[in-house]
Amino acid sequence: MKISSFAKAGALATATALLFTGCSGGGGEGGASAVMYTSNNETTVGVVVDAAAAQDPSLKVDAVTGSSGPLLQRIETEAGSPAADVFYSAPADTLVDFTDVIATYESPEAAAIPEELRDPENRWTPTNTHVVAFMANTDQIDGGSAPTTWEELTDPEWAGKVVIADPEQSSTAFTALYGAYKVLGEDGFADLAENLTVTENSSNVYPAVAQGEYAVSIGYESNIYPYVAGEQAGIEMIYPEDGTFVEYDSAFLVKDGPNGEAGEQLIDTLLSKETQEQNLEQSFRRPSRDDIDPTQFVEFEKLEDLTVVDIHGDDDAQGREDFLALWQSL
Repeated sequence: MKISSFAKAGALATATALLFTGCSGGGGEGGASAVMYTSNNETTVGVVVDAAAAQDPSLKVDAVTGSSGPLLQRIETEAGSPAADVFYSAPADTLVDFTDVIATYESPEAAAIPEELRDPENRWTPTNTHVVAFMANTDQIDGGSAPTTWEELTDPEWAGKVVIADPEQSSTAFTALYGAYKVLGEDGFADLAENLTVTENSSNVYPAVAQGEYAVSIGYESNIYPYVAGEQAGIEMIYPEDGTFVEYDSAFLVKDGPNGEAGEQLIDTLLSKETQEQNLEQSFRRPSRDDIDPTQFVEFEKLEDLTVVDIHGDDDAQGREDFLALWQSL
């Protein structure tokens, strides 16, 4: 594995949060207000802010953006005097370390989310579904044929042509590479790692392929699909045939947040059918609800048509530790 030349540039770039305030129809004087800490991009946040205003013009949303790790740590630091009402979003495996700052809340909208995806204690609720895929620039591939399996990416011909974020810094990369480790086994994964270029600045992964610096990147379909939807020449999204992996981002209500009722209302908004449909259309986030068919909005494969490898089984806590130990040894 090689550390890319742009790896260090953005390592600390997301530690500082920015303020994004809802202003389209919401938050009149005396109206409800909710503070949302979020790791989502501007498009996704904009959808939520607009949806909140549309569903209740009196609800104002102030969004503080940044990486999920620093924001969760900030919520933990502020526990004595919480400033946030809602956190949106990170996988449940990340959130289990922050249960002391999470309030239980069962949204009426959660009934549309499969029970097996929901936390039985109602500490957090899935807001969207992520699926791992390859992003290929066929103009940078000899013969123009994009890889279709993890096994194919272990071939030495892909050395230095595949870019991914650091799995110790990026939950997306962790999901993808832990899954690849399960599919390939230790020896096969070691061969894959030899071919990877790793960047600590996850925002570089997809543009680097779009700009032709690399032939392939590995990540979530929601980050790849904008290039496909934009019809950029040579860009393809491929679901690996020997196994893809699914992760669920979740939101939670902050314990003792300053605006508890507004926070609950915002959670309801995040989980609503209207918001999830709009996020699918505008930021390509596959819904967590089971009453929305993504293929009616975007050119995604249905989950039931993909080879999905479970990365959340009973043995996966130990499996993740084993994977990290192997990764650090390579």
